[in-house]
Amino acid sequence: MNEQQKTTEITFGFLLAVLRRRVIWLVLALVIGAGGAFAFTKLLLTPTYSSTAKFKVESIVENGSMINSGYQVGAALFAANYADEINGNVFLGEVLRAYNERFGKALTSKQLSKKLNATADGDLAQFTVKVTSTDAQEAYDILSVVQELAPQMLLSDSARTYINIKMINYGSLDTVPDSPNVLLNTAVGGVLLVVLTYAYFFLRTFLDKTVYDAQNLKAICKDVPIIGSIPQWSAKKQEGGKRHMRETFDNARDPNRIQRNYEGRLLSADTPFSLAESFRTLRTNLRYVGHGDDTSPVFGITSGFAGAGKSVVIANVAISFAQLGKKVLLIDGDMRCPVQHKIFSLSADRHGLSEVLAGIEQKPFENAVVKNAYENLDVLSCGHIPPNPSELLSSERMQQLIAEAKAQYDYVFIDLPPILETSDASVVTSVVSTYILVVRVGYSKIPAVQEVVETMQTMHANIAGFVLNDVDVKGALGYYHSGSRYGYSSRYGKYAYRAKDTNKN
Repeated sequence: MNEQQKTTEITFGFLLAVLRRRVIWLVLALVIGAGGAFAFTKLLLTPTYSSTAKFKVESIVENGSMINSGYQVGAALFAANYADEINGNVFLGEVLRAYNERFGKALTSKQLSKKLNATADGDLAQFTVKVTSTDAQEAYDILSVVQELAPQMLLSDSARTYINIKMINYGSLDTVPDSPNVLLNTAVGGVLLVVLTYAYFFLRTFLDKTVYDAQNLKAICKDVPIIGSIPQWSAKKQEGGKRHMRETFDNARDPNRIQRNYEGRLLSADTPFSLAESFRTLRTNLRYVGHGDDTSPVFGITSGFAGAGKSVVIANVAISFAQLGKKVLLIDGDMRCPVQHKIFSLSADRHGLSEVLAGIEQKPFENAVVKNAYENLDVLSCGHIPPNPSELLSSERMQQLIAEAKAQYDYVFIDLPPILETSDASVVTSVVSTYILVVRVGYSKIPAVQEVVETMQTMHANIAGFVLNDVDVKGALGYYHSGSRYGYSSRYGKYAYRAKDTNKN
């Protein structure tokens, strides 16, 4: 089993499947992230405005004509020097004095130095002065003073008579704040929360030990085939009008607290085509499973833990075989938590398997077996829950019962307890031809599935394969049931099922 200890492979399909399964959460994250970023930007961040002016430095001769390129290089150096001078204390002091006198303000030198900034524009012999403030009018007023003082102060040095400073872009009153950028922050907030949410679900799925699809199951148990995939059950008679009948198994390990609704869970004319076809496919696969001799096969169904849905699966598999006109017997061998009497609406007080194995009922096929619980299908329910199920199942009477059943029926199915919870399923290996292992999507754990296979291999049991139950044909990670790809459910569903099933394959 060392080769089965693989983690889920990260493929494009896997990434897309995580996205598809959590799309509602991702949309919600986008709305919350964008809304939160918008509110934070608008309510908590103070907007800032700026006014910008651009100056060009030119080298000229006395008659005003342009001089050679060598002087142009020098002009670029002067532009850098002028930017430094504007940022210097001398120039800032003059601007501060003029601004405060003209506009009646009390701005300090430290405050002005934070608002005003001059930078050279590379080798273009230009420099830019930008004034930033939370007050748009203040920024514009300070820049207007700079535009007025810059040429005369910077050109006051007589050694620079061949240099001229020309305004090429005058500052204007900014009506739209430079920051914060509401649109950008809103978009970033939404996208960031979506990314974080997706990362959370990706890691949760990637590190999860739950079986989610057929590929996931094949990766961990390569030696055991998947012989069937049963979609999520969708029935018309569902409490509260829910689309899918979802069972709660929080208390699945306590037989006294299990509350499951089996209404409408048997194959009928109202069963969706994809579901009915999935059981037919499973039936076909089971008919080709070798069981070692020419006698009637005895199939035992089990799972790792309670809640995988094995009892409903085996009940419908038995019905599917009965539809071929075969004589079928279904035995409820889960004498710790029996449910077949509930599934088929039988009395829980009648004699059943426990009375037969305990010797209380001497004529099981006359008195205990319910004839035609479904057409061509007989059911032997559990009866009263005994205190020693393992001893009864491993008894000689059990072997005699199965031997007689094989002589009277074409197929025998036994609903067995979860193999990791009790030893009941393992004590009947001598009478069970082939085991069917049920794995429920989104519920069964990978370590449990691996342990089940290891246990069965240790018992030298013949494993027919896995039945993947409760498959979400729309949301499973990378898996789609073949019956739903062609729309049969809506086109042929009810009518195809009502037709007499004459499939002999």
